[in-house]
Amino acid sequence: MNAEHKELENEMTDWADGIETRNYGIKSEVDAGMLSELVRMIIALAMVAGALLFYSWVRSQIVNTGYEGQSLFTVEESLVRAQKRLILEEETLRNPERIDTIARNDLRMTPLRPNQLILPQIQDMERSASTAMAMADSEAMGLKRAARVRNVEMIPVN
Repeated sequence: MNAEHKELENEMTDWADGIETRNYGIKSEVDAGMLSELVRMIIALAMVAGALLFYSWVRSQIVNTGYEGQSLFTVEESLVRAQKRLILEEETLRNPERIDTIARNDLRMTPLRPNQLILPQIQDMERSASTAMAMADSEAMGLKRAARVRNVEMIPVN
């Protein structure tokens, strides 16, 4: 037993003495089942990581869209206020009393006297058939308006 005991001591590691046992007879083998299981686990983890990454990207896009919508709403409100301000300014500038005041005071204009009024004269020209028809229609409309004005003037006011 002494001989066997010495052999076991030589092959085993004695941590106190620092002697290592050499395992020259053990060879590493690649297990195909373990390798395929490892690849499946890596693919599954990659898919989960991809899904989480996609989810976070979608959430960030939703938040950014919300911020853009809010900023567009603010811009719209400011544009509506500017539009209302411009409409008010236009109405103020079109006020006939204001135009009359500026014409009299700043431009030193005076109202027209009746003899200063120049009415356009319609010249007699040779007209084509279509021009004559158009003029006839416009003259008829003018006569209808004149008849309406005469009827209104003749109504007695109580």
